[in-house]
Amino acid sequence: MAKIEPPHLDSIYRDRWEEFHLADGTVEDSRSKNWRHVNWKNLIKIIVFIKSNKYEFEITSPSHWTFMNFRWGGSEPVYDGNGKFTHRRQINLWTIGWTDKKMCYLTDIDFKTGKIVTKYEAPLSQFIRHLHPRILYQGLIT
Repeated sequence: MAKIEPPHLDSIYRDRWEEFHLADGTVEDSRSKNWRHVNWKNLIKIIVFIKSNKYEFEITSPSHWTFMNFRWGGSEPVYDGNGKFTHRRQINLWTIGWTDKKMCYLTDIDFKTGKIVTKYEAPLSQFIRHLHPRILYQGLIT
């Protein structure tokens, strides 16, 4: 029988958590509830608290379909101006944003410093596996 792991909570971190604001006025806290268990279809705002910074992400576009929320780490290659590999750069990002079913509008926050690294747009096809499981697996993708 496979061992079932308890859900990851942000209570394990110091000074890093999220609040999930739902349309009915409920506020869920990532220190006590895993984001996968939040009623994502009714989410209207995410507030990120990280290293004394506070960032709010709310519905601002009529084309908004669903929020995106994920962390990623590892490393990526860095090249000089001539295209020659120079070193590997460590990645530790918290990515928050939203999608309109075609494009993602994302903000990367450095997980260690709490500072915004970049804001960008990318096709949803590049991040499809980062959709909330209830959105992804309930057949809500068209």
